[in-house]
Amino acid sequence: MVTARRERTDPVTAPFQTSFQTYATDFAIPGILDAKITGLTVLDPTENNEVTLLLEEDDPYAVKVDWQVTGAGLCSFGGTWQIALYINDIDGVGPTHGQLGPIVNIPVVGCQQNYTTTFTQPANSVQPGVYQFVVTINHSPQGATTPPPLGQQLTENVGYAQSSPVKFTPTVDESN
Repeated sequence: MVTARRERTDPVTAPFQTSFQTYATDFAIPGILDAKITGLTVLDPTENNEVTLLLEEDDPYAVKVDWQVTGAGLCSFGGTWQIALYINDIDGVGPTHGQLGPIVNIPVVGCQQNYTTTFTQPANSVQPGVYQFVVTINHSPQGATTPPPLGQQLTENVGYAQSSPVKFTPTVDESN
């Protein structure tokens, strides 16, 4: 019996772990200012930004982060979101670890609920192994200036997300 090879046409929904707290979390009353990370997606730009958990080390890749803020305090909320991307090997073999690239600063826009940013990473930036991505989202208040450094002027609004395992593999010959 011969089975035809079928290409995957539906996107992989990568599960991820997430947590987000705001200054209103202490009150335990939802609806004041709520936030959540709604997406942490690894993309393969060599495959039309296909969602993936398997990458070749000599290909560039991207990690997209989406988050949402809601509640009665949304329209009086200002400042800057500070988003950082980290990588950690989980197989004990991969040598790549730590922060990937600079922190991305995104202005908070009054009444805006949905935010997104994408970290693009160059080819050959991660050695073969199994890894997880971790994203941190911090908030710096409106009008924060230096000194101290902007990164040290943070509020209680903070979120984290951790990806499913992602495998970086040596280049595979796909000639057949």
